[in-house]
Amino acid sequence: MSRWLRYLARRCAYLIALLLAAVWTVGGMESLTRSLYDLGRPLVGDVIISVGHALSLSPQMIIVFALMLVGLKFMVGALLLAALFAAAHQKYTLGSADDAMLDVALFVAALATIASALPGVIHGGELLLAVIGELMLCVIASALAIYGRGYVVPPELPLPSRSEPVIIRTA
Repeated sequence: MSRWLRYLARRCAYLIALLLAAVWTVGGMESLTRSLYDLGRPLVGDVIISVGHALSLSPQMIIVFALMLVGLKFMVGALLLAALFAAAHQKYTLGSADDAMLDVALFVAALATIASALPGVIHGGELLLAVIGELMLCVIASALAIYGRGYVVPPELPLPSRSEPVIIRTA
């Protein structure tokens, strides 16, 4: 039973990572289709402009900054997808996968979600709810991946034993 639970936990972690990759990629595509990227979104654009002013960026550079944020959305989605492909490749070529890249991708996605929480923290409401949901998905996927992987370090066999002290006598 435990073996099946570990198998299902790992597969659920992969599905959640796939969902997060889709969320980040679709978010990037949606931002890319806007004329001013995310600057035209209510409340979010205000935060991007205020961060741009805090960084002493010109108005043209603020637009480039918004485009860079769109590119970062695509990169987080691509990293999550690459982690899934790497896990599948390791599983079929090596016979097992340690999911190290999945752990890193989920951590990067969580950091990117925290960084994108600034509009939600400032304005609250629905913007903050989406961020909390994404963070919960990152944590759940990471916990499922850890449970599905099992113990990282196998138990040490044989157990260490203490040897008897040697007494040296001089004549």
